[in-house]
Formats: sequence, C-alpha cells, structure tokens
Amino acid sequence: MINITRKAIPSKVKEILRREVGFGCPVNGCGNPYLEYHHFDPPVSVRAHNEPQGMIALCAHHHKKADGGAFTTEQLHALKLDKANAEFVKGSLDWLRRDLLAVVGGVFYYETPKIIVIDDHEVVSLKRDDEGYLRLSINMLSLKAEERLVVKDNSWENIGNPVDLRSPPQGKELEVKYANGDYLYIRFSELNSPNEATKRYKNDLFENNKNIIFPITVVEVNMTIGGTNIQLSPESTAFGGGNISGGFMSNCNCGILLNGTNNKWVQSPKWKLAQKTEFVDGTNIIKVKFGK
Repeated sequence: MINITRKAIPSKVKEILRREVGFGCPVNGCGNPYLEYHHFDPPVSVRAHNEPQGMIALCAHHHKKADGGAFTTEQLHALKLDKANAEFVKGSLDWLRRDLLAVVGGVFYYETPKIIVIDDHEVVSLKRDDEGYLRLSINMLSLKAEERLVVKDNSWENIGNPVDLRSPPQGKELEVKYANGDYLYIRFSELNSPNEATKRYKNDLFENNKNIIFPITVVEVNMTIGGTNIQLSPESTAFGGGNISGGFMSNCNCGILLNGTNNKWVQSPKWKLAQKTEFVDGTNIIKVKFGK
C-alpha cells in the first residue's frame, strides 16, 4: 500500500519559492543554493497543501531546524518578505552567473552543460534559468537498490541514507558518501584571471585561449561508483582498465560520456516509484503512471 499525504510540490511552486528568497537559503549568513521546501502555515500535519504563501525555501540544514521549531511562524513569514535579505543572497551567488569551466576526468570542459553522462543517465549536469543562474542536477548511479542522491535544478529531491553528507553555506561544496563506496564530491570556485588558472592547474592553455571569459566559475568533480571500475577525479578518468587525462573542450553538449558499461543501475527504487504516483483531486484515488 502506498501512503501519500499530499501531492508532490509542483515545479511552478518551487520556482516561486526559490525566486522569493533570491535563489539561496534566506537565513542570515547562509545563502546555500541547494534548497528544500518547508510547509509552515499551516504545517502539513495540520493540512496537506502546496500553497506557496504558507511555504518557504530553505537549505537542508535550516529546513531541519525549522521542522524542529527553531523558527516561529512570524519569523518565517518575515524571511519570505525580507527583500533586502533576498538581495543579499542573490549577491552572494554571483559566481553562479559566470561562464562555467568543468574540470573532471583530467579534461577541461568550457561551457559544457552535461558534465557526466553514463548509459544515457545525466549524472551531473548544469543549466541556466531565466535569470542566468546555473542550476545543478544530480542523479547518482548505484549497483545497490538503495536510495541515492537526486538533485533537480538545485532542489533536493532524494538523499537516501548516506554515511556522510556535507553542503556548507554558499553551496560551493557538496559531498556525499554511501556505505558501499558510492561517492560524489563537487566543488565550485572562482578564477579571476588566466594567470590564476595557470597557477592552479599548471597548464598554460588559459594564457593562450582568448575565448575563455574571466572571472569564471570552476566546478571540479570527484566521483566513484562502488563495485565498478568507474572513478573520476579532476586529474584523470579511470574506466575499464584505462586512464585518460589532459585536454580542453569548448561549448560541447556533453563532457564525460560513458555508454555500454554493462552495469545494471538499480538505485532509488522508492523515489522512482513516488514519481509515478499522484492523487486525483477530490477523490481517494491514486493515479499510477506505468512505464515499460
């Protein structure tokens, strides 16, 4: 039996709430751009709803605090209305508006939105919203039929039971580790000049490439899939006994592309099932969307 107390939050409601807080957690000094959605007026325990006037976008850390009663209803409404704080959050996220350089598998990918694709699964990707902010999506793969991290356009959708999860304020790092060895670490940073980039990566391609616009946002990706030979780091790609490093690609649709791995990806069974169900308004009927 599937027990669902309310519909999934519509993407339009999430967009309203993200925009309202300036795309980052509005709690003073936070600004984390990876957001969850807190129902507080009324709480879902009182009435199941997805009404944006009674909800607020918060990072996972402050969402847990809100669930524990750390903020009053009045305080949460004040955070929703504090446009000065929203402007502060927006300002702290300027790094998300710059051109993107992905450093993964020993190769540099400039303005390449799909960073890692494995067997047609977009594992790590970024796209820009209407205001030019980069939005991160993650779909971790696993050989284990267990819940794994899913982030969609900077919204936490699924986490599972990691042995460690870290996402500090400002959202420039995201690290998650599971017991079987599944691991993902993403770090964003800023480079202000070709000279700064050359010093960090010990590569003179930045000095000679006039197409790269500085300052630039850099995303470095480390990923291991437990039980496989797939291992990616900023320095190299390890897969199938081979090792790849070095190279520069610009304005490609996809960076790391691994197809035909012959692995059976079985992660997030409960999350996948939840995406196929929804209530029919005014009834006690649950619609299930069956796939092939």
